[in-house]
Amino acid sequence: AVWTKVEETTFLEFLLQALPSSGDGGFKAPTFNQAYVHLKIKHLHQRGAEKVGGVCKNKWTSLKKAYQSVVEIKCTSGFTWSDKHGAGITDKKDDIWAHFIKSHPHARPFMIKGFDHFDIMQQLMPSKLKGSHV
Repeated sequence: AVWTKVEETTFLEFLLQALPSSGDGGFKAPTFNQAYVHLKIKHLHQRGAEKVGGVCKNKWTSLKKAYQSVVEIKCTSGFTWSDKHGAGITDKKDDIWAHFIKSHPHARPFMIKGFDHFDIMQQLMPSKLKGSHV
């Protein structure tokens, strides 16, 4: 499926409305199926494959990875963050960035571009972080 920024925003706004019944961001299949119906109504002329429940779930997983990557960039000493220019690394041979990308491959797109959905993703993410790097 091909997602536009507007469709992504519609999807995230739908999830934000569904958040109270999700158990702190743990969205289940019925929520993604409802998101599919919501997107189909709001965006009549979508490109690519239909954004059925499974596609919506995959998009959510992708957006969570992007969000976590931005959080990692923001928390790493030596980097600055701009919502417009991302990490602002203009030299592709930057050794610090190259080292960072080896351990954080999902951060690669944010070398020189921001993440438009950071604020809404921050609202959607669980209040308690989980994982080995907390």
